[in-house]
Amino acid sequence: MLVSRELKKLEKEMPGLTINRIDIVTHPGRAWKDGVRMIPTLRAGEQTLSGIFLSPEQIRAFVAKAREK
Repeated sequence: MLVSRELKKLEKEMPGLTINRIDIVTHPGRAWKDGVRMIPTLRAGEQTLSGIFLSPEQIRAFVAKAREK
C-alpha cells in the first residue's frame, strides 16, 4: 500500500501528526459515516482526498495543507 507507506514516513517526519485508520471490513458503518466512499481515502476535517492511485506528492500536499489549518 503506497498510501500506508507514505503516511508512516510522514508520521516519523512530523511528530505531532495523528493518523486514525479505519478498517472498512470490520467497521463499514463508521467508514460510510466518515465519508469514505473509495479506498484509499484521506480525511482531515471536512476535506477528503481519495483516488485509486494517490502519489506521494498528493499525499504530502494534502497533509501539509491540513496542518496549516
